[in-house]
Amino acid sequence: MKTLFTLCLLASAALTGTAMAQTPAPAAAGSDCITLSDDQQLVRRGADNTILLRNGSDHYIVHFTHSCSSARVSRKLDFVTRGNEGQLCGARASKLRTDKDSCDVASLEPITAEAFATRARR
Repeated sequence: MKTLFTLCLLASAALTGTAMAQTPAPAAAGSDCITLSDDQQLVRRGADNTILLRNGSDHYIVHFTHSCSSARVSRKLDFVTRGNEGQLCGARASKLRTDKDSCDVASLEPITAEAFATRARR
């Protein structure tokens, strides 16, 4: 009986580990980096301290270290990460380049698609 219990416990742990390994973890806030997709949407409504980013099927609030008012009116927005092209990182490792300025990225906050849609409508 004890052996059967041990086998069930091991099987449960193995299945849990397999499920966790197959589920991609979202990027945590802070200095973690994400790989930028060609399929992006930036929502800059009220973009003084944050901007919304849809990167493929993932959604984020990008927080800036200081006000980034140039993001509201810039024709072009581009994330730049020195030494990590194609990545977006927090902890001031990345910048949002605008027509006339650049803004340091403080952190990336993963959010749900629903929260993204709600914030984008505001």
